[in-house]
Amino acid sequence: MNHSERPAAGAPGVTVLGCGYTGRRLLKICRDAGRDLLGIVRSEESAAGLRSTGAAVEILDLDAPGGQLPHSWTGNRAVVYMVPPPDAGNTDDRLRTFLARLAASPSVLVYLSTTAVYGDTGGASVDETTQAAPGSGRGRRRLDAEQALLGWADRTGVPIRILRVPGIYGPGRLPVERLRHGAPVTRAEDAGPGNRIHVDDLAAVSLAAADYGGPERVFNVGDGNHASMTEYFRAVARAAGLAPPPELPLAELLERVTPAMRGFLVERRCVDTRRMRETLDFRPRYEDLEAGIMASLAERDPE
Repeated sequence: MNHSERPAAGAPGVTVLGCGYTGRRLLKICRDAGRDLLGIVRSEESAAGLRSTGAAVEILDLDAPGGQLPHSWTGNRAVVYMVPPPDAGNTDDRLRTFLARLAASPSVLVYLSTTAVYGDTGGASVDETTQAAPGSGRGRRRLDAEQALLGWADRTGVPIRILRVPGIYGPGRLPVERLRHGAPVTRAEDAGPGNRIHVDDLAAVSLAAADYGGPERVFNVGDGNHASMTEYFRAVARAAGLAPPPELPLAELLERVTPAMRGFLVERRCVDTRRMRETLDFRPRYEDLEAGIMASLAERDPE
């Protein structure tokens, strides 16, 4: 069942920290369901944009000094933490700052991590019991945050849900401009399996995790489609009526891309999402990649 269709009767209010691309979609789901929500953002500019949607908004900069957070922000509320770690280093001091400044315990804390914590498995399948072995700074920072959160939960007794998230796509987040400019991709024979999720499914599964009352803490999320990045770009090109991308050997392409993109190209794994489907009872709306791409193109300007 898709969580956005479930009734919210008796469910706790939701506080979303980091109301960016995914956070705004979650706020929309909560608003449509009549669910009490609070968005927390870093700047007044972000707050102004969010208030225009009718959401209650507060400002918090976790890189700046400050005291304990107001009880009303987190007390007996489901907190969904989407704030990214710093861009460098191997730790997430922002999350630690947030946990240290909590004056009131949430009813549950949902943390959006990344499947990059698994590192490169050569295309082998990974599930939540697989030993994390991040090969990138991005993965190491997220694993550090997970470990800090697990320790905090053990000390406080607050339920936590860690969602390991793959690549996110959706309205305004398709590689249309790259395709128009002829950006190359890995040739098919060099491309490994991919993992991704539509932004609306990610928002909905975040709420499903907040409402889950069982003992599991860690969930892989995704659409279950392991199309490679090359297949994904080809599918977007077909849907948008554009020429397919030129394809290069992996070694040649790696010389042209940013360090951040290298991880997506060289790390290969198939992310198993059975726990999400069976334990959270969550089925993505966009299991079919082509359908997700078409829906994203139809909504060119995300809210």
